[in-house]
Amino acid sequence: MNTEEECKARFQTLLEGYQGITQPKKDSLWEEVKNRYTESHRSYHNLNHLYQMLKEYDLVFPKWKDPEVALFALFYHDLIYDVTSKTNEEESAKIAEKRLSELAITQNRIGICVGHILATKSHRLGENCHPDTSYFLDIDISILGSEESKYIEYAKNIRKEYSIYSDEDYKKGRTQVLNHFIENVRLFHTDSFFDRYEMQSRHNIKNEIHSLQKGELI
Repeated sequence: MNTEEECKARFQTLLEGYQGITQPKKDSLWEEVKNRYTESHRSYHNLNHLYQMLKEYDLVFPKWKDPEVALFALFYHDLIYDVTSKTNEEESAKIAEKRLSELAITQNRIGICVGHILATKSHRLGENCHPDTSYFLDIDISILGSEESKYIEYAKNIRKEYSIYSDEDYKKGRTQVLNHFIENVRLFHTDSFFDRYEMQSRHNIKNEIHSLQKGELI
């Protein structure tokens, strides 16, 4: 299966057994997800991003306390993505909340899903967050720890998403974002991801910051 087919299969399998789920309903919910993640302005936050997260999700599957809720959060966390907006996470969470309510998922579990999504705004853990949120945040940024060539591709795709901004403005904003990450004692909250990706992530980020400080795009 290609990336889209794999994402569709995982999403529709997730829906099985929930209230009111028919094949037309499955198709409708998937079309909403697919149409959002294939918007023309997305170069990184697209179906490839979901597919990458799915692979990381599977690697730590035994760790999830509520794997289904984590998977719902995975598919909905970047549903709304507008580089000029400061409320992407809130809007994505609102749609997730509505869709999960339609499936008659309990309010407690919906709250966990919303918590995962909202946490991606700062990528820091709040008080009393669900144990799965740590893993969810880590799979979301696992790309940072990829091999150098893949990281460069990721960085270039992020630049494409921010193409409405001048190089000067982008370099300034991107440097701030990267410093936000690098200033943390740990980039990854869980030992599983820390051990696997922390060193390479810091290497990649420092290289990109160095390039930006020289006035160059990676």
